[in-house]
Amino acid sequence: MRHSVTVLALVAGACGGVDPIEPPAPSPFAIAYPSTGQTKTFDLRVQDVDWEVGLGAIYQAWTYNGTIPGPTFEVTAGDKIVIHIQNDTTHRASIHTHISEFEQAQDGASETSIALPGQTVTVEWNARYAGVFPYHDHADEGEGVARGLFGALVVHAPDEAPANEHVVVLGDLETKNFKQLPGVADPITGQISMVGEFRGAHQYMHTINGKAYPEAIAPFTGRVGDLSRWRVVSIGIEQHTWHIHGHRWLDTDGLLTDNIQLAPGMYRTFEFTEDKAGEWLVHCHFPNHVAGGMMAKYIVSP
Repeated sequence: MRHSVTVLALVAGACGGVDPIEPPAPSPFAIAYPSTGQTKTFDLRVQDVDWEVGLGAIYQAWTYNGTIPGPTFEVTAGDKIVIHIQNDTTHRASIHTHISEFEQAQDGASETSIALPGQTVTVEWNARYAGVFPYHDHADEGEGVARGLFGALVVHAPDEAPANEHVVVLGDLETKNFKQLPGVADPITGQISMVGEFRGAHQYMHTINGKAYPEAIAPFTGRVGDLSRWRVVSIGIEQHTWHIHGHRWLDTDGLLTDNIQLAPGMYRTFEFTEDKAGEWLVHCHFPNHVAGGMMAKYIVSP
């Protein structure tokens, strides 16, 4: 189709002086990079922990290395990735990612790549494409992701410009898995926690990097003059957007925007040169998701 458009434009140019339309240059994120010969090894322990989403909000989480999200993996396009997963829980667990190349037997859904309780398995990926991608449980994806088994894989292009990098993982939690919520009665004891502030029906359900509301989410920071690169992953059950107040950039369709939309399991990388000092709000633009905790601060120094 791109070839046809170009031919039509060339004909129009011959007849009416219209400049030919050149096909766009291939995106650097679509390039399959050659092997670097390097292997990056990561150790993961699947652990069940009580995770503090915010003051007074305690989630009964399943985690990689004790945190929601799990550790951010950073590699260079062309690297081989080796991950050892030790399962310290009573449920099955695995790890699956997107875009990277791997054998079917190691994709996190096959029995050969699922760690049973007390078991350790090893998976290998080839990170040939640059970008940011989610990783997550696929042994019991619905429950595993809801409980917190997810994270971000950052694959740097070998020739990318240095930048102030921001990794954003948008996740959804489920009320039934909270051990404690402010203002909500415990279903067993009937007691209401007096710790924390009651924030309504959606409180602490929608998170940025595993936390909810600006007092719990570590602020993003920048400085005027920075190349500000944002790597955003959405993983959960809801559609989300990522909106940065007071800023704008060219989206993948070439249009100016300040708000991108991501379905579950989707991911985007974008960047702009920072030119606006101040304490800016960043958030999902679905109102009930903002009310549920998906809002934070972006503090830009002059």
